[in-house]
Amino acid sequence: MTLAGAFVFRGPRAAVWELLHDPDVLAAAMPGARQLVRTADGRYEGVMKVGLGPVTAAEFTLVVTLIDEVPPDRFTMAIDSQGTLGFTRGSARVALAETDGPATTMTYTADLQVGGRIASVGQRVVESAAKAMTAKGLEALQRALDDRLARAREGAGS
Repeated sequence: MTLAGAFVFRGPRAAVWELLHDPDVLAAAMPGARQLVRTADGRYEGVMKVGLGPVTAAEFTLVVTLIDEVPPDRFTMAIDSQGTLGFTRGSARVALAETDGPATTMTYTADLQVGGRIASVGQRVVESAAKAMTAKGLEALQRALDDRLARAREGAGS
């Protein structure tokens, strides 16, 4: 399964880069995330609960390793999740580009393999759920960025 898209963050690239490396923010932005912890430089481990169609919500362990980082331009995530109902493995490439005003365009391409019982619900259902989860996650990241930038402005005004 391939997912690709772009999202424009209302904020500078350096702030978006920092946001995308904060495990607390990422955990809050990932639908179903129960936990996400930085276990080493560029490595995050966590637990997610996911349900698709007739497959009831199941817990998955998640390991994300950041590779090929070129701050603040791009990085690649190696993704590995496993649970009793299946697995997801693959990678996602993320690139950040400054745009007009204090804005940053993030482009992403993810190549994922989904297997086990979770894959039995069908490719369209899995892709649709993945796209919906991505959209919700990006909106949550924007809210977190808005909060950070507002706190920084308030701190600068003191």
